[in-house]
Amino acid sequence: MQGRDRSGVIELDKPLMVFAGRSNVGKSSTIRLLTGKKVRVGKRPGSTKWEIMIDLGPVTLVDIPGFGYMAGMSKIAIEEMKTTLIQKLEGWSDRLALAVLIVDISLFRTLVDRWESRGEIPIDVEFYTFLSEISARVIVVANKIDKLKKREQPLEVEYLAMKLKEALPESEPFIVPLSASRKTGVTELRKAVENTLQDDGIGRPRW
Repeated sequence: MQGRDRSGVIELDKPLMVFAGRSNVGKSSTIRLLTGKKVRVGKRPGSTKWEIMIDLGPVTLVDIPGFGYMAGMSKIAIEEMKTTLIQKLEGWSDRLALAVLIVDISLFRTLVDRWESRGEIPIDVEFYTFLSEISARVIVVANKIDKLKKREQPLEVEYLAMKLKEALPESEPFIVPLSASRKTGVTELRKAVENTLQDDGIGRPRW
């Protein structure tokens, strides 16, 4: 299987680092900030319609389409894309070194309340559980932390950790607060990624 980035064709014959998240959480912006690569950043939710692969030397970064709302797509098409996405991730599980889930921390509590009021599992939590099943290592990026008041930031990160812990009691969530728009937290995220890959015997990515 092959994937393309702006530099050409990349063979999926090395460890993968997958970046996932709901539409409009700033996933592509985070990747661009982290890597310095010119990843397309959409102005509308769901702008990434297929995976984008970036060669970082010892590891390949994969930016997968955002799950949830997709601009200009019907509900049926969105569900079909979600199914295809899950199947691809399951197929990659044997070379998946790390999964990075990006959430919008400024909206997380509101979305949890909305989903739980319908008796449903919040989609961020559900996807965290799924990623934890196919990847031994998961980092959660609490993006858009700047949209919260200073006093609210630790409380909302703690709430995020609590909800993830409720879903997977045997696992301690690894959360990195970040603001892609303000360019804060990127050093901490880069170190977290490097240390996590190193624990698996994988060299430092060529950012």
